Amino acid sequence: MRAGGEKRGNSADRRARKFWMINALGDGHTVACVHCSLNLICATVEADRIIPGASYRRSNIQPACRSCNLARSNDSEWVLTS
Repeated sequence: MRAGGEKRGNSADRRARKFWMINALGDGHTVACVHCSLNLICATVEADRIIPGASYRRSNIQPACRSCNLARSNDSEWVLTS
């Protein structure tokens, strides 16, 4: 089973989560990665859980690019270093 398991939901749940982040946290077309500020679109944004291992509730997700999300993994104290 993948990290996050069944908490991720099905593909429709994940797509809805991405659209919500772009509309609620971005400008309706793009949203910035909370770690590196890279502008993301629906195809590139990922839901990064603020509290790793917890649910994908809207209050626990933030937009992240793939590389930051992978680098952060389950480390809630992770900070991007240049």
